[in-house]
Amino acid sequence: MSFFGGTDNLELFLSRSRAMSVGSVPVCLALMVFFITEEGWRYSLLLCGVLPVIAAYLGVRGRSEIRAGMAAAGLGLAVATLPLTFVLASLEGA
Repeated sequence: MSFFGGTDNLELFLSRSRAMSVGSVPVCLALMVFFITEEGWRYSLLLCGVLPVIAAYLGVRGRSEIRAGMAAAGLGLAVATLPLTFVLASLEGA
């Protein structure tokens, strides 16, 4: 089974999942502050304050407990946060 970059190294996958899920926290928080001040979005951007923190927790726990499923769930949640926020914001504006 091959992960990112064509390697079969579980440790590399867990490390990259943790780094990407933890890295999504400051990005989402910065976008949340920007969009609240510029666009006036409120409720949909609450997801940007909650979901990345949960994703980072799952990524860190998945690496420390060597659970690929938990790390992948954290990575998936980190990646899905912004599109989900934009969909909810478009519904909020309608």
